[in-house]
Amino acid sequence: MTIQSARLRISTPTEPTAPGRGFYQLEEDALYVQIGALAPQHRFFSYLDSEFVSLQFDHNALLIFIEVTLPRRRWEVDDKLIMPSVANPADIRWLEFRETIREPRLTTNKTQTRLRLQFTPNSPSRSFYIADHVILQADNNDHLAAIWIDDIEDDLAGQEITAFRKQLLRRHRSA
Repeated sequence: MTIQSARLRISTPTEPTAPGRGFYQLEEDALYVQIGALAPQHRFFSYLDSEFVSLQFDHNALLIFIEVTLPRRRWEVDDKLIMPSVANPADIRWLEFRETIREPRLTTNKTQTRLRLQFTPNSPSRSFYIADHVILQADNNDHLAAIWIDDIEDDLAGQEITAFRKQLLRRHRSA
């Protein structure tokens, strides 16, 4: 069954904004977005999937990874694509798992360093940072409207995402 729109629980943040970054895997033609450090408490638990997009969650219902397998040459280009100008930190928990979601509309800027995953045609009413370079937009009923990824970096053979993960691990161990 395909759900119409993922439901969210949005509350005041209890931790600083997580580190996050998008890495376009050149040899795979896929975008991987790491959200937060890889740690025992942030391991894969569940998902929401469409044909080309996978949202992956830990056991606390936090988004930890996004995978987009539609090659960026097939993303719609919008030269005027602008990130939301105002976004607030939030603790966002996902209320649905192991479901199929509608295929989002994928829109990128001319340089393909920014991507909007638009899950509904409805206008979002609020924007929240879920990680550095990753913003989630919700409607008035706390349903997912869009996810934005900014500052996407080209990555060959996973070198950049591996370096990013190692940096997060070092930071986590020294804290």
